[in-house]
Amino acid sequence: MFNLEYQRKRRRDAQVSKIDDFPQEILFEIFTRLSMKSLLRCRCVCKSWKGLISNPDFMNAHLKRNVLKNACDHLVIHTGYDVSGFSVYDAEEFTKRFDLELPRPKHVSYAVYGSCNGVLCISATWRVNLASPIYLLNPSIRVFKKLPDCHILQTAHFVTLGFGFHQRGDDYKVVRVVRFPRKKDFFAVEVYSLRLDTWRRITATPPVSQQARFPQPKCLFFNGFLYWITVEPSQHCTSIVSFDLDSEVFQKIMLPDILFGVASVPTVQVFEESLSLFHQRKDDNVWYCDIWVVEADIWTMNRTILLPRCESVAWPLGIRTDNKFHLVRHVRNMQRDPILVLCDPVLWRAKDTGISLSYHSQFVDAYRESLILLN
Repeated sequence: MFNLEYQRKRRRDAQVSKIDDFPQEILFEIFTRLSMKSLLRCRCVCKSWKGLISNPDFMNAHLKRNVLKNACDHLVIHTGYDVSGFSVYDAEEFTKRFDLELPRPKHVSYAVYGSCNGVLCISATWRVNLASPIYLLNPSIRVFKKLPDCHILQTAHFVTLGFGFHQRGDDYKVVRVVRFPRKKDFFAVEVYSLRLDTWRRITATPPVSQQARFPQPKCLFFNGFLYWITVEPSQHCTSIVSFDLDSEVFQKIMLPDILFGVASVPTVQVFEESLSLFHQRKDDNVWYCDIWVVEADIWTMNRTILLPRCESVAWPLGIRTDNKFHLVRHVRNMQRDPILVLCDPVLWRAKDTGISLSYHSQFVDAYRESLILLN
């Protein structure tokens, strides 16, 4: 018996030795082409493979290869049936892959405030406040990280978040914007660094009045900047506030004149690799979606899309990475739950995904798999 076990151990050691002798450069190229499921299995083969896959340089290379794809891999969806639940679906077949298991304190209702490179920034309250636990979540590897608590002790009137990647610093940042009631310095801004795992307060504040509203919870990250839609109630004026993750400076971007004072607030999106606005409007009982894009600080109308009857562009996600639209198909008189629909704006074909949403709350976001947050 001893000899048999000894021989088996020698064979295993020999196999591991052969694996370790495989050129790292070739393994690097092979692994960057593997799916997330295969990579996680490869991490368990031997220490050298685990070290390679956990290396930040490899993670970045794998992410860059995924970015070259035209379409996203997956959808993360909050249907609204379970206030604390998110599910991951295949973006092409719309089959559920798994439900996300998040910490579940009593009365928790999670909300997503940003997404970048396959990582979500979520709050453990539907409307974030200074006491809200904040997490970074990678659905692909089912890893989440709780951020340190907030250092601001005053009473806040309003809190919002933004999340994105700082390329020059090779770091992920969360920005927390806080507005105080009836104070001279009515805004405070904190920036969290994933690399340092700390919050720090900065002097920059949004260039808006104390009455300004941030009506849409999710912040857009695009090309190193965060973008929020803001509304000045006293002036009936809507604008975009941007934040440069490198210089950590806010700026205001005015909207097209034709959108000044409109009743429905536009949403800021990325369309055809440009910063864009989606504005839904009703004309003679027909709903349209106007898409505006900005180049060199000039807004131009890109196209107008006729929305199918009883449908609206899903918020906060209007479009996928391949420029196809997610629509919410509402049933008349709310006799049944709304359905998520995928629409091709070029061919104007609509595909029923079979995914039911609720009228209580909805969230849909497209993402590509990544190894970010993997230890």
